[in-house]
Amino acid sequence: RYNTIKCLIIFNCKLGEIMKVKEVMNPMIYKINENESLYDAFKLMNDKGIKRIFVENKGEIVGVISYRDLVNIIMNKSISELLNINSKIEDIATKEILKINENEDIKDVAKIMVHADVSAILVVDDGDNPVGVISQTDILRSIVKEY
Repeated sequence: RYNTIKCLIIFNCKLGEIMKVKEVMNPMIYKINENESLYDAFKLMNDKGIKRIFVENKGEIVGVISYRDLVNIIMNKSISELLNINSKIEDIATKEILKINENEDIKDVAKIMVHADVSAILVVDDGDNPVGVISQTDILRSIVKEY
């Protein structure tokens, strides 16, 4: 993943273009209530074909859980713990949510992804309101579409 994004950053720099995050992001933000179960999160990801879900409490995004998180949970739990698949999302979700403003350059978001080792970042407007998600796939699609 690192080499792909690094290549993208170099490629984009050579082009000299500035492409804003809002031009590339996906406006759909999949969310799940923090009181839902691990099973519910896995089912939503599977049904929608997505790799992450943002966790909300009273309409506010308070965390994120990724497919990679779910795999790590499954790999690191005992059989008895896995049988308790009703564990709540709030106990599992990552609480530190990376955000980027919709008006930033995609080179900046790509650099953040590389350094934080994440595949997507929540996109916010000037009022810090969530407006979408940008993923590595979104960035690569924008490059491929151009050529």
